[in-house]
Amino acid sequence: MNAERTTAQEPHQTPVTGWGAFEAKGLGTLWLAWTEAGLLRLSFERLDRELADEEAVPAVYAEPLRRYFDGEPEDFANVPLDLRGTEFQLRVWNALREIPWGQVRTYGGVAQEIRSPRAMRAVGQANHVNPIPVIVPCHRVVEAGHHLGGYGGGLERKQLLLELEGVRFHEGVVQPGQMELF
Repeated sequence: MNAERTTAQEPHQTPVTGWGAFEAKGLGTLWLAWTEAGLLRLSFERLDRELADEEAVPAVYAEPLRRYFDGEPEDFANVPLDLRGTEFQLRVWNALREIPWGQVRTYGGVAQEIRSPRAMRAVGQANHVNPIPVIVPCHRVVEAGHHLGGYGGGLERKQLLLELEGVRFHEGVVQPGQMELF
């Protein structure tokens, strides 16, 4: 992953330059906000923006999302992001972007990946505050017992996103063959 796509929080951050809605097939409306640097926020709830009127989502964000929701493997590697968070959050979010389409990791596996093997709960918290779900795929992280675990957008959305990627479940448990611990 390119480090230049993410930055730690800085006092002089680029302001929001636009926001708009994207209709995600099977999931409903996604609300996006962006800056000159890249996508800042993707939300399942309407964003309240006072600075600008809603506008069309630029193709650089809309086209990869459209491919994704059409069921095409999409890694979002070419989507510019303006990720803002702590150094730890950025490490987690960058690790999430490395999880391939249709695969899942455990919270412990992500903690191992970022060389903080005892930080499973902190990884879960970083997932919970992920400002760009779907594109930074926190939905691909599950509990150690292969159960879905939590998801800020709701477990139904998490399962829908994983099923869109071909992940199979039986009674809420991820089936073998799609799980890598590290």
